Amino acid sequence: MELNWNTYQTTGKTEADLATQFVDAICAEQGFEFYGNQSAVYFISSNAGTFSSIAFWENALEHSPRFANPGIFPWTLANATSGYIARRFSITGPNYTIIDNTVDEAQLVSNFKTDGLKYALKNAICVHWELKVENHQLSVVAQWCIILA
Repeated sequence: MELNWNTYQTTGKTEADLATQFVDAICAEQGFEFYGNQSAVYFISSNAGTFSSIAFWENALEHSPRFANPGIFPWTLANATSGYIARRFSITGPNYTIIDNTVDEAQLVSNFKTDGLKYALKNAICVHWELKVENHQLSVVAQWCIILA
């Protein structure tokens, strides 16, 4: 199974801004249909949540760190973008955040086949998401594709 990747690039102030722009662009460009628990999100990034974590701790230090729980928030923030994508597309099936800087297409296809057997998946959106800071703004290069059953 060959994966056909599309590329999307944008800038914004926060990871949430970038995720919103990304999903809005996909919705405007494509007429994809997702099927609740029969669809999946596979999100790959080497730095998902990094900049949100930094912003969280800056805010905690400014206002009061007593409300911050370091055991929970870093992973919550790392999964925030894949969760946002799932919510926007009403995907309630498997949702993975894979922390890596490379995409293992064979592993994605294997995950899809395994999840397909368990959840009768019809499709999955795969997103490879890399953030960097440029001119005091966040920039993302996102490669994405749809796997069909």
